[in-house]
Amino acid sequence: MDSKCYAKNSEKERNVKKTYNFLRVISDANRLKILCLLQKGAKCVCEIVPMVGISDKLVSHHLKKMKSIGLLTEKREGNFIRYSLDKKVIKEYKKIFNQIIF
Repeated sequence: MDSKCYAKNSEKERNVKKTYNFLRVISDANRLKILCLLQKGAKCVCEIVPMVGISDKLVSHHLKKMKSIGLLTEKREGNFIRYSLDKKVIKEYKKIFNQIIF
């Protein structure tokens, strides 16, 4: 392994950390289910709860985790917040992941 590629503060090292955080966040089965649902369009917590079968508090917790790494955007509509995938960020994670693995 080329140790220069993974020197502290190198781009590769930052990408490895970013990918690690991404994989940690999406490694939960309920989060993967939510991501799958959001592929079909924006949804609010009240729409996700019956589809995933977990409490609204737990759905909100999972959405917060995914939003913390930029996977989701939110848009307020009256009393509701609709969450959707940030496809630009997902493409960026895909690109970084491919650079590390392949």
